[in-house]
Amino acid sequence: MKEKVDLLKWMLEDIRKETISGVSSLTKEQLFAVPEIGEFPVGAYLMHLCECDLHWLEVISGEEQSDELKTKCYSDNWFDPSGESSPPTEAPELLEYASLLRETRQKFLDYISSLDDSELDSSVIIKRKSGEVSLSKKWIVYHIIEHEAHHRGQMFLLMRRAGWKSDHRNNHKMTEWWLNPEQEI
Repeated sequence: MKEKVDLLKWMLEDIRKETISGVSSLTKEQLFAVPEIGEFPVGAYLMHLCECDLHWLEVISGEEQSDELKTKCYSDNWFDPSGESSPPTEAPELLEYASLLRETRQKFLDYISSLDDSELDSSVIIKRKSGEVSLSKKWIVYHIIEHEAHHRGQMFLLMRRAGWKSDHRNNHKMTEWWLNPEQEI
């Protein structure tokens, strides 16, 4: 049975559409600019969503993801790095953001699609500083959804504070391109 799996997939797709809809009117320069002192660029948040998809895919599946893909997402290098960072020095192209957001989410969706509802309650063990923690696969999917909702709120607030308009209600063509970047605009 896949009713729960299908619902979680829909939720993952829906939250990503909402996120993309809100940022799709920004230029690559706006995505790269620091909107407010002490904050990360909106583009860094987007790449963080990509790196989180890959991280949690590794956790939930037990399979390492390619270093090349992690590097493209600036994993642990742009958004809140744990050590020395090497963020991009110039604004990435819109296609780079759109392609990586799509590719990393699709990889996660493909894995979730391979599960049956009964497997959602199975657990994986992760190591934390405080010791080992058992997490259900269902909780991991929930966490990705709520994590994106949290950061989406941060991005949208930063955009408003910077005076950048999100014309997501009337920007269907750009939103569709962000969702399917191989299409012509």
